[in-house]
Amino acid sequence: MRKMWRVAAYEYRRLVFRKSFAFALLSVPVMLALMVGLGWLIDSMENNSAPVGYVDHAGLLADPITVPHAEGSAFGPGNPDPVALIPFETEDAAHAALLSEDIQAYYVVTENYFATNRVELVYVEPPGENATDQFWDFMQINRLADLPPEVARRVVAGSYLIVRWPEDMPGGGREFDERMILGNFIPAFAGAAFIMLLLMLSGYLMSAVAEEKENRTMEIVVTSISPNQLMAGKVLGISAVALTQIVAWSVLIGLAIEVGGRQLGVGVLQGLSLNPQLITQLAIVGVPTFVTFAALMVALSATVAGAHEAQQFTGLFALPMWAPYWLAVVIIQDANGPLATGLSFFPLTALSTFSLRIVFTPVPFWQVAAIALVQVVCAAGAIWLAARAFRLGMLRYGQRLRWRELFATGRRRAVRAA
Repeated sequence: MRKMWRVAAYEYRRLVFRKSFAFALLSVPVMLALMVGLGWLIDSMENNSAPVGYVDHAGLLADPITVPHAEGSAFGPGNPDPVALIPFETEDAAHAALLSEDIQAYYVVTENYFATNRVELVYVEPPGENATDQFWDFMQINRLADLPPEVARRVVAGSYLIVRWPEDMPGGGREFDERMILGNFIPAFAGAAFIMLLLMLSGYLMSAVAEEKENRTMEIVVTSISPNQLMAGKVLGISAVALTQIVAWSVLIGLAIEVGGRQLGVGVLQGLSLNPQLITQLAIVGVPTFVTFAALMVALSATVAGAHEAQQFTGLFALPMWAPYWLAVVIIQDANGPLATGLSFFPLTALSTFSLRIVFTPVPFWQVAAIALVQVVCAAGAIWLAARAFRLGMLRYGQRLRWRELFATGRRRAVRAA
């Protein structure tokens, strides 16, 4: 076991201190910084905090009810970027204020408004979306002036849907909040991130053994360590690299949510939150699944003639990993149905399917445990297979080891033993 951990530590240090790892690690924060900056820029361009005027010829706004602003109320978030609404006695006065840039636009409530619902908007440049939304909320609240002000504000705030699953149902209680639609899909994004990370590390995995076969150092290595320990150490070391990236990315994503959503007020990042239960379930299934794929890639690298040839087979692993996303509509419609459940237990599609299922329905705990157990068994089997491929192909320089030949050897040995 000590030799296995030494190999794992060596592989970890060898990959972490490469420039390519630093570039991969920084790719996500750079992308997040661009996303936060772009979101803040878009919000800034769409909104305008300059005052808006209005001329009321219909008498609707003689004693106006105000609109809830930044903090909102119990019935809604309010306007995060409020503007001042300034009344004018005449259209000439409002027009003069517009030309002097004291206001960004003004509305004219016509005399026959109650019969025609006609409101005119006058501007030099289109007003910000925050100003438009606030004025129409202002109009709706005052159309309901016969009601108590708090009731009128509640009507304008509208309603939102929260889907809750009972606490005593299989899988435990959950809720799906439409106000935090992006946050609800974080498990699906995390599953896709696992796949992207595996594909990013596929180059290291596919060349884990091929390079040693090419530079003829394999004979020296096998004199001091068994194939099983060598393969297990390589897989664990590269998996630890992936875990390091995931932890670093998680911290950076948390900082982006904090800075972009709460400090800069970027709308797309507001309301994001992580469900610890879902993240834990995803990690329980995702870690052994990653090890399974990693071991299979290492096993494949042991069967080919060289590192360059190994790189050509990466697409074989990408197809089953992305397949559940192609079937997302079917899986979502019946997230606990036979197809979704079956794909969750199949090692090559388990992580993708499971990350989609937990978004839309609670997965029973027994299924989470069973899926994780299947993945652990598959991970152990994949490491054993990688060691077997390495042992049979380590002296075949420039030659490919066929997979059927790998299994056929085992059957022949069993017959001889009998």
